[in-house]
Amino acid sequence: MNIRKIIVTTLAIALVAACASAPKRSAPTVGDNYAFTADYLPELIRKKMQERKVVGLSIAIVDNQDVAWAEGFGFADKDKSIPATPETIYRAGSITKLFTATAAMQLAESGKLDIDQPLQNYLPEFSIRSRFVDTRPITLRDLMTHHSGLPSDLHNGSWGDDQADFTDLATMLRDEYVATPPNTIESYSNLGFSLLGHVIERVSGTSYADYVENRVLRPAGMQHAYISSNLNDDERRSQGYAKKKAQATPSLRDLPAGGLGSSVVDLARFAQMTFADGAHGGNQILRPETLAEMQSFQDTDGTFDVNPSVGLAWRLVDSWGDDAGVIAGHNGGTPMFHSEFLTLPKHKLAVVVLANTDTAAGVVHEIAREAMELALQSKTGIKRPERTELKESLIPVQTDLERLPGYWSTPMGLVRIQRKGDRLKFEVDGHKLNLVRREDGYYHLQYKLLGLVSINLGDMARIGLGYRKMAGREVLGLYLNGKPRAIVAEKVAASPLPANWSKFAGHYESVNTTGSIDMQDVELKVEDGLLLVSSTVAIDAIGMETSTDVLWPVSDNEAITHGLGRSKGETVRFFEQDGKVMAAYSGFLLRRAD
Repeated sequence: MNIRKIIVTTLAIALVAACASAPKRSAPTVGDNYAFTADYLPELIRKKMQERKVVGLSIAIVDNQDVAWAEGFGFADKDKSIPATPETIYRAGSITKLFTATAAMQLAESGKLDIDQPLQNYLPEFSIRSRFVDTRPITLRDLMTHHSGLPSDLHNGSWGDDQADFTDLATMLRDEYVATPPNTIESYSNLGFSLLGHVIERVSGTSYADYVENRVLRPAGMQHAYISSNLNDDERRSQGYAKKKAQATPSLRDLPAGGLGSSVVDLARFAQMTFADGAHGGNQILRPETLAEMQSFQDTDGTFDVNPSVGLAWRLVDSWGDDAGVIAGHNGGTPMFHSEFLTLPKHKLAVVVLANTDTAAGVVHEIAREAMELALQSKTGIKRPERTELKESLIPVQTDLERLPGYWSTPMGLVRIQRKGDRLKFEVDGHKLNLVRREDGYYHLQYKLLGLVSINLGDMARIGLGYRKMAGREVLGLYLNGKPRAIVAEKVAASPLPANWSKFAGHYESVNTTGSIDMQDVELKVEDGLLLVSSTVAIDAIGMETSTDVLWPVSDNEAITHGLGRSKGETVRFFEQDGKVMAAYSGFLLRRAD
């Protein structure tokens, strides 16, 4: 799901790491056939799993057409004492998007669709409202690069509704609004990939699941992987865990965005197909030039694109240097399951990590990158660039003391930067951190345990935040090694709130919840001159996430979630029904509890 709390999650992981020591690591030797990697990683994996209470995890390292090492740790089903193995089937989550895009590009190769044509050419029933004039239509390429401007999700019914079907979304969106014009900013959208899956069904004349299984998975040698709303109940299936116990896995509506069930061994075969220029066992799944296009940067001219980071579904990272080449892959997160799929196409190396516990997000991320770094050294001797330790200058510059304080809309909700004399404080979700200026001119977050001892927040300490203006909007950019990576916050401008909007204040409750996701404790209030909405998104028996966001009025009865990026710019509509004040958002109908 990965709805929010990026910084808070990283903070928690960093605090655990600060209190524990990692296994002693030496450098692998070139040509050691990954002996050191296979010796060191199990100790690291077990330690990380223990720290984060992860029940089961599987990993595979791929070198061209060979699986160099694969192993399972912990349990696929703890109650039944079934161990996790390389053949255990997990939910792979958003890694599915690579397969959806592969299927679409196969159809493009055969001339059955053109990814630069409007979506509506293939789904005439699709419609969505827009406040933006003179903008071009949404194309299939926009869907695959997350530049469509569509809302990120339609939450109601997305999990736990066995009757929900992603092919209904084309008509369900007709009362929704786009968040931005196409090609404005990369804004992750599960909806976009569900619509792409619908196109695949329409153009191919077969169901999305059948097409992907018969034209992508089986030809690529993925004999036990499949597309389904839930994991098959067989001996390979992993149980899911949340709140420290086994939980029933909810069904998924948006199959093209996250419906893949796979083992690390099967995903290793997909990596091998990409290393063989799109071929496997005599089957040409994709042409070499098509695969090259999918793994090439596509996001270079969007209004708020600051650094290329996405191909056609593939996530692309260039921070390891020219010798290593671009990392191409994808991760995934569903209730209870987390996954990471990384490849280094230049050296034909891949790492796959799958886990079955809600607390495993940071674990699969850390292990996958550590494994890739070790594998690269074992094969080539190339090391990941040294992490530069930057000195801190605790005095912010005067211009930042004046322009940074205020409210900022971010992916994890509303945050506040406050000035305390000649210092800056950063507050998110009740956590207060120092915003510290470094010698490179950027800022990073520093946490003081008990207000006394500075804690190194790992990668967060190397990430810089910097102020800039883009298209007339004040934003904070995320920088790594001096290079911009993304826009992570937009400042909330001081603007008088229209007087009529106070009449909508109050507590709201959902009256049409379908499936496992529910919106609870919804409150709309005016505070510090801002229209704030706080809400809790709950998933049955699994957990809940609470956030506070700014609503920005755009008409007498419509407001958008303020900010840029995922879940920002999305519309909340207010109206009266049977004498009651109602609100509509992300498929939910909410009634004010007067």
